[in-house]
Amino acid sequence: MGELQPLKLKSVDTFSLLIMRMNIYIIVVFVVAILGLYSCRMLSVKTYDGPKSDHFDGKKFIHPDGNKMGSFRELMHYQVTQKKAKWPMIDAAMPQPMIVDVVHGEEIRYKVINHATVLLQHSGVNILTDPVFGKRASPFKWMGPKRHRPPALSIKQLPKIDVILLSHDHFDHLDVASLKIIVAKWNPKIFVGLGLKCYLAKFGISNVVEMDWQQKIEYLDLQLTFLPAKHWSNRGMSPFKTLWGSYMITSATRNIYFAGDTGYYSHFEEIKAAFPKINLAILPIGAYIPRSFMQYVHMPPEDALKAHKILGPRLSIGIHWGTFQLTGEGMYDPIDLLQVLLDKEGIVNFTYDREHNQYGFLE
Repeated sequence: MGELQPLKLKSVDTFSLLIMRMNIYIIVVFVVAILGLYSCRMLSVKTYDGPKSDHFDGKKFIHPDGNKMGSFRELMHYQVTQKKAKWPMIDAAMPQPMIVDVVHGEEIRYKVINHATVLLQHSGVNILTDPVFGKRASPFKWMGPKRHRPPALSIKQLPKIDVILLSHDHFDHLDVASLKIIVAKWNPKIFVGLGLKCYLAKFGISNVVEMDWQQKIEYLDLQLTFLPAKHWSNRGMSPFKTLWGSYMITSATRNIYFAGDTGYYSHFEEIKAAFPKINLAILPIGAYIPRSFMQYVHMPPEDALKAHKILGPRLSIGIHWGTFQLTGEGMYDPIDLLQVLLDKEGIVNFTYDREHNQYGFLE
């Protein structure tokens, strides 16, 4: 009897693991089916049918290095065998400094609101990047990554927004409900990658300008340049139908770089060559575990630091952490690891807003 007990326990553990895996796969199939139905809304909308290029093959957008993605099977294995870090729920935003209505001249003011949503004020223009104020980064109210931190500012607390920059169509960067509220309030000009204009129009969102990589547009007192990023697009189950990217915001004397969502790639060197003097860089540092899957689309702090060194800005700000638990790392792991790296190398011009209660400026 004593010799049989270990075998019995091993059998039970294996059986439990199989049941767990089956449950995960059933959930995945269920979610995929729902997203498949939801994606019909995207597929029914005309996206882009322009000429082929090094990043458009006539049907879908591609990265010049290829649309490399991690193994979905490895991701599922990680979900079954590894535990995600437990994130706390922060119920209320910290007290915030007073936000001015407008900033003129050469000064740059910036306010990290959450995730990739940043208020930028410069040259008389108020810019909002990837505005997401909803409770989930999801098309559904009842499932998908939920918010663990309230926005530092509500939409009601924002100054008048003149420009919105959308980096791509993922739900943690493009929140239709938030956009509709902002559009109804101020009707800002919305800049997007190729293919997104018709999709937004389906929700009654107009005043949208599509941009291709390397395209420049003059608006108000600024020049906006849409630049590459190492990422992808997918709304529901319609991958690579719209173009993703980053932005350079240029005034008479300043350059502000919003990296959007990106993995590490040589595009940082190309951007540095085109824009030798960058005053402010906004770089993603989170959502990087498991690396076998995320390495192609997201930067961990060490990669973000490499990008910072290449771009050589006067100041970098780390974003894309601590709001929605998209991956396995802890809520504060990205900034804690970044701080270790910064201390080790004595770098003082790469920062982050741990409590989301700062209102920064560059003269």
